[in-house]
Amino acid sequence: MSRGTFLDLEPLNLREAEVIILPIPYEATTTYGAGTRYGPAAIVAASHQVELWDEENDDNPSQRLQIATAGEISPDAGGPAAMLEKIKKRVRPWIADGKFLVTLGGEHTITQALVESYLTKYPDLTIVAFDAHADLREKYENTPLSHACVLRRVWELGRPLTIIGVRSYSAGEYDFMKVAPRLTLLKARNLQDPAYRQLALEHLGRIRGPVYISFDVDVLDPAIMPGTGTPEPGGLEYYQTLEFLKAIVARGPVVGFDLVELAPLPGHRVSEFTAARLIYKFLGYLQQNRALGQEGQKA
Repeated sequence: MSRGTFLDLEPLNLREAEVIILPIPYEATTTYGAGTRYGPAAIVAASHQVELWDEENDDNPSQRLQIATAGEISPDAGGPAAMLEKIKKRVRPWIADGKFLVTLGGEHTITQALVESYLTKYPDLTIVAFDAHADLREKYENTPLSHACVLRRVWELGRPLTIIGVRSYSAGEYDFMKVAPRLTLLKARNLQDPAYRQLALEHLGRIRGPVYISFDVDVLDPAIMPGTGTPEPGGLEYYQTLEFLKAIVARGPVVGFDLVELAPLPGHRVSEFTAARLIYKFLGYLQQNRALGQEGQKA
């Protein structure tokens, strides 16, 4: 019988956890394909089929990380602003206590509340977002609290922002990107060039201080991630994505991670399984980097 936890691990008290898997099935501003509200549950269910032995590092990260799955944060009927406040109220005590949150969306709008919450503990935070879209609009469909505006709201918090895998944006976003300080765009088309990809990895390696990662699944090519509301051709490949995640973790502390915009397709499990697998690979890199750091301290 399923335990209902991420990776089907034994339930763990949140006070004892290092890593908290937090589902937030919020969906209010999606504008094309709907269904992100079902993403968190689908990812958790698919994770039960993920092999716990990591073939890359010959290890079982789940045995070295204390991982707990929290109850979901249910949508707030008061609208986007109320929902963001509800998220902040729930997560700030965990962040203050040093927990590592892996948040499962839901739509991308939730990232604003998460980054604002992390800034209360890490004022020198850098944000790295994986996204097919710039999400830098001032407003979209008469609201500034839309999935299409979330990275503009994050940028307005005053911290450096790198967006990886972008291949779609409006004329207004283009004009904004030309003049915005603290903003680095690593376009998907350019990343197909090995020389440019190496420059991108070097850029990530130069980031100093704590990093928060926001991963919109539409950054991946629709061939491997069809289950998203706004698919864009020409996306990142699986091993290319792992290379970027590994580089970010290796350069220094990553303090939080969200994965958003997964909209499951009935009878088609590849999207949620790929998402669950990516999360576990990321946690493996996190654990490995921590282990390497501990070895260095002992030396």
